[in-house]
Amino acid sequence: MVGSLNAVWIVLYVETSGRVSAEVESQLTRNLELARELGGEVITTADEHFADAVLRVAHSRNITQIVIGKTSPLPWWRFFPRDPIAARLIRGSGDIAVQVVPVNRGTPVASPRRSLAGAGWMQYLVAMGTVAVVAFAGFLFTPQVGVHAMAFLSLLAIVVLALFVERGPALLAAALSAVIWDFFFLPPVFDLRVSHIEDVLLLGMYFVVALALGQLTGRIRAQEATERQRESRATALYLLGRELAEATTVDQIVCKVVEELGRSFEAEVAVLLPDARNRLQVQEGGSLVLGEKEQAVAAWVLQHRQSAGRFTGNLPTIDSLFIPLESNNSMLGVMGLRLRQSTPPTIHQRNLLDALTRQIALALDRQRLSALSEKAKLLAESERLGKTLLDSMSHEIRTPLAAISAAAIDLAELKSVSGPGAELINEIQEGAERLNALVGKVLDMTRLESGHIKPLFNECEINDIVNVAVAETEKNLARHKLTVQLPTGLPIIRTDFVLLQQALMNLLANAGLHTPAGTEVELRVWKSGGALFLAVADRGAGINPQFIGRMFDKFSRAPDAPTGGTGLGLSLVKGFVEALGGKVTAENRPGGGAEFTITLPLTSDTNRHPVSI
Repeated sequence: MVGSLNAVWIVLYVETSGRVSAEVESQLTRNLELARELGGEVITTADEHFADAVLRVAHSRNITQIVIGKTSPLPWWRFFPRDPIAARLIRGSGDIAVQVVPVNRGTPVASPRRSLAGAGWMQYLVAMGTVAVVAFAGFLFTPQVGVHAMAFLSLLAIVVLALFVERGPALLAAALSAVIWDFFFLPPVFDLRVSHIEDVLLLGMYFVVALALGQLTGRIRAQEATERQRESRATALYLLGRELAEATTVDQIVCKVVEELGRSFEAEVAVLLPDARNRLQVQEGGSLVLGEKEQAVAAWVLQHRQSAGRFTGNLPTIDSLFIPLESNNSMLGVMGLRLRQSTPPTIHQRNLLDALTRQIALALDRQRLSALSEKAKLLAESERLGKTLLDSMSHEIRTPLAAISAAAIDLAELKSVSGPGAELINEIQEGAERLNALVGKVLDMTRLESGHIKPLFNECEINDIVNVAVAETEKNLARHKLTVQLPTGLPIIRTDFVLLQQALMNLLANAGLHTPAGTEVELRVWKSGGALFLAVADRGAGINPQFIGRMFDKFSRAPDAPTGGTGLGLSLVKGFVEALGGKVTAENRPGGGAEFTITLPLTSDTNRHPVSI
């Protein structure tokens, strides 16, 4: 039903003053655990009236449908039968739909013993002993105080007894007191006849008082036990939350978790967190020693995001309980507990464990996010310092570099220099040019990232941009055959002449650097739809498929790239083209080689042919 309605569903457990057997509580625990695994929200509340509790929660949570199981009819011997639960729910549900479904109850289970003290038969013995003591006192003092005085003494004993025992022992004490008083003290003695109306009322008071006080005492004790459980849960959550808030490292979190859970559940605790390869590692500071089987179960829990081990339906042969630590749909680790108790955790223990587990997961998630934030800050600061250093070095290198270039030019003009000297001067000039180009790229990248480069849009002839780019890269393509396909009638485009020229030059230089000598390099320009395309293609080894996604990253170089590059050329192309409002893509060509394509949008006012004046 929840799946068909795409709705949120809640499982409600109403706790009353009556006790349930260990078998019923175990089944209840499994049912609630199954509800959690299926995505339901489990709510526990305390109330003597099941229907009233259901309606209270339903109205507070804006429930639209209530689904309950059929209840068996009350036996004929039950006094004061209450209305059926379904009828009370329907009567008080208002606009809420109530659906009653059949439940396979299986073999009938005997009625559970209702004893808050945990020793029901002892209470009956105490009740009978109290009645016997009062009767013995009656035999001693009745001749002095009279029959009715002893009747009130018996009533007082029932009142006091009802404050310490349940309704059953109190009713038994009332019945025994009535019979003993009537048979041994009330005239006619040794006869159960009652001849006066006031005696009948006094006998009835025995039962009314015993029943009322037993009911009130039971409710008070149930509320007291519930409040104690709530106090214990709130204290445990407060202590763990405070300790986790003060923890600053994973080791401190683990120590606090082991300490608090060991104290709350009397259990040995271990925390397992995944490493970089998603393999669980037992954290130091735990009190639980795990073997290979336990670690295998923990790995299963991490993979399936379900509890496993003891007291669960998954791998129950292991003597430890493993619970996933999950926050925001991400698995943070696994927690293992070895409980000393031999019975499954109660509903309250399970709710407390779930709440503590969520607190632990949130603390670990907070620690993980804090570590990531600190790492991001360090990376940002390192990148900022690197940019500052590069910018400073680039400006400082420009001056001596200009002096070296000027000196090399002057030496080359001397007629007395020839032979090996001329070759050395030529190498100095080429090295200065390469170093000058490198410094220029670093400065361009710095200006791009700082936002200082702003395009100056003007109407430009694409033919002029292509011709200048080809001429400037003539040395880079000296060992290659360059083919330019530049059709006539291309429109005038509104762009930044220098930025587009630099982008095209970097693509041509990149093709000349990364392809073997003698291979062909193609430069094609065409218009399609509302865009202009400039493509540089080569016949080299192509691009490694694993590297295509990082082609345009800063300082990114392919593993098989030749020496001498800096990894800035393509990132500059991407920055220049995006500044012009376009985009650049890279792909491998059929038959070998790579192709880089620049796509620039054409506006309506620039999509026109040149006009002669």
